[in-house]
Amino acid sequence: MNRRVFIFQTSGLVLSAWVLPSFKPMSLDKMDRIGMGTVLFRYRFKQTKPQEIITLKNELTLLDVPAYYRDRFNIKHIEFWSNHFESLELPYLKSLKNKIKDSRSSLLNVQIDSSYNLASVNDQERLKSLKHVKEWMDAVSYLGSKCVRINPGSANGSIEKSIESMKEVNQYAKSKNLILLSENHFGIEMNPDVHLRIVKEAGSRNYTLPDFGNYPRATMYESLQRILPHAYMISAKADAFNEKIEHTSFDFDKCVQMAERAGFKGIYSVEQWSGKYQDVDFEKVGDWLIDHVRKNI
Repeated sequence: MNRRVFIFQTSGLVLSAWVLPSFKPMSLDKMDRIGMGTVLFRYRFKQTKPQEIITLKNELTLLDVPAYYRDRFNIKHIEFWSNHFESLELPYLKSLKNKIKDSRSSLLNVQIDSSYNLASVNDQERLKSLKHVKEWMDAVSYLGSKCVRINPGSANGSIEKSIESMKEVNQYAKSKNLILLSENHFGIEMNPDVHLRIVKEAGSRNYTLPDFGNYPRATMYESLQRILPHAYMISAKADAFNEKIEHTSFDFDKCVQMAERAGFKGIYSVEQWSGKYQDVDFEKVGDWLIDHVRKNI
C-alpha cells in the first residue's frame, strides 16, 4: 500500500495524559451513547467465520454494515474490526467512507488486531510493527474514524519497549487527528497497573478502552475498576448466551453500572465474544446488549 495516499496535515492540542475527554451534554436519547462493533457478527463475515459454518448465510461485508446497523438496530456509532477489511487500497476505502456517509453514521473506532508486537525486544520486529500500525492509522484516519485501538504488545514483551512504541504511535495518531485507545486485550496490558503506566507515559489524547469480558473472572471487577476512570469509550462485551438469549458468563449489568459510577459519559460499543462457537441468533444478542446498556445508563 502507498502510504502517501493517506497523508494529511493536521494539528492537535497537547493535553495532560490524565485529562479525561470532554463530552457534549448528554442527549435524552440513550441510543446516542450506544455503538456496535462488527465483532458481534463475525460469523457472517467470510474472513472470520468459524469452521463449524460450512455454507455462509446472510453474509456481511463492511460495506453492508453502516446501513444494516442503522436500519436493524437504530445504531449510528459503528466500530470496525481490522479482520473484516477487504483492502487498505484507496478505491475500497473510498467506497467504505461513502457507505458510512450515506447511512448518516459515524465511525467511532477501528480495532487493529493484525500481526504486530510493539513491545518486542527485537528492534527490527518492533520497527516493522510501528510501520504496519501507521499504515493502518493512515487508512483509519482517511475513513474519518474518531479513534483507533492499538495493542501495546505481547504478554511476554518489554514494558519499556511498549512505552517507547506507544509514544511514537500516539504522536502519529495526533498528527492524524485520531484518539489513541488501548484495551485490556490479552497482551502486556492485561495487568491493569502496567496498562495504566503505558497510557500515562505515552502522552495526551491516549485513553483506555475497558473491555467487560477479557479479564479473568476472579479479578475482573477489581481490574475493571482500575481502568474505568481513564476510559474514552467502552467495549460492552458479553460472553456466552444460552438458547433463550440469556447471558450466562458474568454480571453484564454490574459492569455498566460500575462504568457509570466511575463517571463515564461516553459511548458503549456492544459486542460479543466467546472462545466456543455458539449457535444462537446474534441479532437477538444485539438487541439484548442494547437493551441492557440502555436500562443501566
